[in-house]
Amino acid sequence: MARPNRKKPRRVGTWIVLLIICVAELFAYTWCRVQHVRTGYEITKITARTRQLNEERNRLITEMAQLKSLARMTKIAHELGLKQPDPAQVRVIP
Repeated sequence: MARPNRKKPRRVGTWIVLLIICVAELFAYTWCRVQHVRTGYEITKITARTRQLNEERNRLITEMAQLKSLARMTKIAHELGLKQPDPAQVRVIP
């Protein structure tokens, strides 16, 4: 009587386990790669927003300096009918 060959089912089982491990590894690699690309897009978006906010900040600083300028305030004061006080009108409060 011939004995049944028991090595073949073990080999098939081993190959199935190896195939499952390879597929799982492929999915893990793909997931990591997608996360990497997504993070890169987020960094790019945040960098662009930071640049935009810095430009806005600089524009607002320039506008504030123009609004605070002495020449502008003097012009507005003259338009409102204001003038420099006479020395006799000035009172120093200690």
